[in-house]
Amino acid sequence: MKSLILQKVFQKHNTMRTETIKLSLIDRLMKVKEASTLQRMEKLITQAEMESGAEESLKAIDEGDVLSMDEFRKENRQWLKKKYTK
Repeated sequence: MKSLILQKVFQKHNTMRTETIKLSLIDRLMKVKEASTLQRMEKLITQAEMESGAEESLKAIDEGDVLSMDEFRKENRQWLKKKYTK
């Protein structure tokens, strides 16, 4: 019970810290004047997003949270049918 409470407190603290970092980065980005600097920052952010997505995908694969190609096709067809038959 105690560890669950500590875990929730940590998660809340971590979420608040993450939001603080985001706001700080936005503030700092707004102060950048050079387009080349912004372009480098954009590339770094894109790289970080891609790495994060790859890590999430690998974790999902490790946990067996994947679809077979047949399941994917079936879900995709259902989605398309639903989307275009309104």
